Amino acid sequence: MPHVEAGKLIPLATTGLKRPAYLPNIPTVAESGYPGFEALNWYAFVAPGKTPAPILDRWNTEIVKVLNDAEVKKALEGHGLTPQPTTRAELTEFMKKEDAKWSGIVKSRNIHAN
Repeated sequence: MPHVEAGKLIPLATTGLKRPAYLPNIPTVAESGYPGFEALNWYAFVAPGKTPAPILDRWNTEIVKVLNDAEVKKALEGHGLTPQPTTRAELTEFMKKEDAKWSGIVKSRNIHAN
């Protein structure tokens, strides 16, 4: 975003299904002729699988509070990030969908890491 705001970078489209609030005049790739296209960068806090549920619930509660803070939202959006706090169950479902989508693409295109 700093490069866009400085006029050094001109965005052609965004890769989410809807336009982000900080780029309301930039169309999505889907709006530009590729219906259903979505490719997101996303971040999540994860912990070892044996972490007790009460600890995970507490972390989730506190992280959601931070991500819902107006100043934190503004700072993240200033870097081109859109905070989307979720429940643990919602994150698990999202990660399963992302894995299914991208692993299918990797397999169908025969993509391998070097």
